[in-house]
Amino acid sequence: MAFFSPKHAARVASYGRGLRKLRLLTSDDYVVLDRMLWGMRQPGESAIDPSYNDIAREAGVGRNTAVNAIKKLVGFGILAKTKRWLFVGWGRKRGYGRENLTARQTTNLYVFTTFPYEFARPTPSIEMDILIARVERVAAEVRQNTPLERALAGIAATTGLAIPS
Repeated sequence: MAFFSPKHAARVASYGRGLRKLRLLTSDDYVVLDRMLWGMRQPGESAIDPSYNDIAREAGVGRNTAVNAIKKLVGFGILAKTKRWLFVGWGRKRGYGRENLTARQTTNLYVFTTFPYEFARPTPSIEMDILIARVERVAAEVRQNTPLERALAGIAATTGLAIPS
């Protein structure tokens, strides 16, 4: 698997928080994402292979809640899910064929996508929210650059107070 830096993980978490703010993810869905991203994944790895029960136990939610949360995360392009199978031999071998093999499903493989929101086309409402956020950010920068704000910042700097940015 490709290297998955902490910056990429933070980007995925930020995308999840944005979906949570837009109420597209429930708090349980976000907890599942958070625990899979920060609690179950090894540093530098983008793939994990826990069972649904392990995910539910780690996130503190029910198994069905974890299954539904993973379905949502796959639907939003945050995770890619791959079913994995294990071939098990049984009985005595009768020849060179595969007649004595059976397949059992093992844990799924989950891979965090590096850039989830580049795969999913935003809906018009999400695009509107992005535009509103940009306008609010520009307005905050303009308010911050007024003479009054500069004077207050100068007073705070001389007294040793920190101004939140």
